[in-house]
Amino acid sequence: MSDKVLLCSFPKSGSNWVRDCIEYFSGRPTPGSERKLLVREGDPIIDRTHFLDKADRALLRAFGARGCVQSLSPQAQPLRWWLKHVKRELRIRAIVHTRRVLLLVRNPFDLYVRVRASRPEALSGFASNIAIFDRCRRDKLLVYYEDVVSKTEEIARILDFLGIPYDLTRFDLEAHRQRSLALYAQGPNLPQTGDNPLDYGRRARRLDPARRAALRQFLHARLGSALDACSLARYEAPLQASEGAQP
Repeated sequence: MSDKVLLCSFPKSGSNWVRDCIEYFSGRPTPGSERKLLVREGDPIIDRTHFLDKADRALLRAFGARGCVQSLSPQAQPLRWWLKHVKRELRIRAIVHTRRVLLLVRNPFDLYVRVRASRPEALSGFASNIAIFDRCRRDKLLVYYEDVVSKTEEIARILDFLGIPYDLTRFDLEAHRQRSLALYAQGPNLPQTGDNPLDYGRRARRLDPARRAALRQFLHARLGSALDACSLARYEAPLQASEGAQP
């Protein structure tokens, strides 16, 4: 298995910004769409995934913008389902014990709107990424999109973690931000915060209270009180145990 750092970020969490920073200072490419690359030649310096648990991809497709996708039924095809489950568990175990992981987290209420979720289950991968990252045994680093896009100190933390030499004294954060937005705009999905990329939470403000409460309960149930508090406290006060109980 690869010994490269694994960059993990739920879709629409801002991984392109992190990739641009890595490529700018390393001069090496990162995995992903070529339209979003600063560097196109050479061996990628990192590995990359949106889901540490690949089973969560189907839940995003089922309850996000792409509509409903039928999953494999354990009752209809028990052997195939069991083999798929074993393969999934072995992959997660390998990540936990062998991979160095860089986890990028963004406001889950923003993400809920951005992926056009119809139910909290669409963000199962968001919760799984945090839970599996918490179990990882090797070197790991948790960073937040809102910090990385606004603070050179956070960029330095990522570069230090990756072992990439850097000099931030001549690094123009705003110029790099605009360059990154221009790269992203080359694709089919235009940047939705291009006019003010530092206006965090603009999508979250469009989320009605009932959906917000349902997502809070879902994340609390999936992560538990301690992990919810330590990983997502910045976005909202953690739920009390009684609030997190399902009706």
